[in-house]
Amino acid sequence: MECPAEIVVPVRAESVKVARDWIEAVLGTWGQDAYVAKVVVSELVTNVLRHTRSATATVRVVRADKGTVVEVFDSSNALPVAGSANLLSEGGRGLAMLGFLVKEWGAQPLGGGGKAVWALLPESTS
Repeated sequence: MECPAEIVVPVRAESVKVARDWIEAVLGTWGQDAYVAKVVVSELVTNVLRHTRSATATVRVVRADKGTVVEVFDSSNALPVAGSANLLSEGGRGLAMLGFLVKEWGAQPLGGGGKAVWALLPESTS
């Protein structure tokens, strides 16, 4: 496993773009395409913004034996629940979309409080 790259962003709207640009830069140095990772990070950081009262979110990416894993940590203990959206809903599709884009994803509570939401990216090269 390679050392992870990590960024801490304040939980505000402009941080979604900061996190997205950061992961594109990191994966670029690893020779990996960042398209799916940018969508994943956008969704997960937006979820922290919309559904928690966390002051910051930590975005981590690591290359492991099973592939590249993106993790987003926040201070909320509430685990994400996939929504049920209808044609008129403005939200509720993000986690379902995530399930189609990545090999697998999940969430786990952290021992000291908060949670990590993670996604195993599909293999790619640039």
